[in-house]
Amino acid sequence: MHQLSRRPSFDHSSLQTQFLHNHHNNIYTKKALELNAKLIEANPEFMTAWNYRKLAFQHSQSEADSDRIQAIIDEELRVVEIALRKNFKSYGAWQHRKWVISKGNSSTERELKLLNLFQKRDTRNFHAWNYRRFITGLKNISDDKELQFTTDMINDNFSNYSAWHNRSVLLSHLLEKKVEGYFPKEIFLKEEYEFVRNAVFTDPDDQSGWFYHLWLLDQTVNVDTPILVSSWPPHGSEINKTTFPIVLCFNEPVEGVTLHTVSLQIENDLFTNVTWSPLSTNKFNHGQTWLTHLTIPQAELYSSKIFQVKISSESSQGVISLSGVPCRPWSFTFTVSVSHDLQNVEERSLRRISFTDENFAKFDVNSNVTDLLKSYFEVTGNYEQPAPSKWKSEMISSEIEQYQELLTSAEWY
Repeated sequence: MHQLSRRPSFDHSSLQTQFLHNHHNNIYTKKALELNAKLIEANPEFMTAWNYRKLAFQHSQSEADSDRIQAIIDEELRVVEIALRKNFKSYGAWQHRKWVISKGNSSTERELKLLNLFQKRDTRNFHAWNYRRFITGLKNISDDKELQFTTDMINDNFSNYSAWHNRSVLLSHLLEKKVEGYFPKEIFLKEEYEFVRNAVFTDPDDQSGWFYHLWLLDQTVNVDTPILVSSWPPHGSEINKTTFPIVLCFNEPVEGVTLHTVSLQIENDLFTNVTWSPLSTNKFNHGQTWLTHLTIPQAELYSSKIFQVKISSESSQGVISLSGVPCRPWSFTFTVSVSHDLQNVEERSLRRISFTDENFAKFDVNSNVTDLLKSYFEVTGNYEQPAPSKWKSEMISSEIEQYQELLTSAEWY
């Protein structure tokens, strides 16, 4: 009995040793691949074994005709399917299948049918849902059609968290594309609130519907229009003698922050030597934080003077969000003090300077800086926060009333 219990461990170790020998020596024979398939069937999470099959695929692909390549692809899919039957949540198996399908020469229709079978077996497996999004993308199946699939799955089981999550992903896409029937969003949001309410009121202890309800609330209160939420003129003690940065921060990534869309005025004179750059961008080249540098005219450095700087977007709506919505007009001003009197400069550097606008943090310039240029800022920001839409207020009020009823019901206790 003792020997029988140790034999599987010995066989597995032997397989792994032979596999690693084949892997290190680039051996991709039929026998080597069969040995690899046995190892994967025993342990679908062995990532090195999956990577070996990718290398073997690429090696064979360079020497095979189209019929042979199709046979190799079919074999790879067969191995993955066996692995998934052993472990339906295997990361390696799902990733390898996605990699093989991306090479082409495979039936996406067959993949969709196979997914339907798998998802009946485990309706909440997020690997299968991720793979489904991949396949429907290849087949160009509309988000609207897939949304109906999530409806059917949720109606079968309100506790299907993965289906609720996929629903939020699909609706996000439909909103971004402004698909007819989903924009403006207040119409479909009302229907979604009623849909999720059925789930929550049926089983208040299940978290799946609650998570989706939180997502709907977020979609309701989110500002549809990009706005400037804060800005940072430079701290006097942290700038050089002639140049300092100006930073604009928006509530979401935007594009179009340029000399033509954002004006910079010094004492009512338009400053034209300005180049705005995003600190970082997303894949669509939209940035949430933008930076430029302002250089004080040389003539101003040799006389004590206080002048006003105004930055605004009131003259243009060229600053737009990823969804194409223009930014609300805004403006803010600050003053810059230039002095050639080093003693006065040092005295001012000992002061504690704080922004008057609540969007700006307090900072300390307690240092022995003797730069010719010192700045203090009297912020008069004019980027107003948008008032909530009437439909948003009414929708939130309605939800509060609905769930107050749930809280007071006997079933809740």
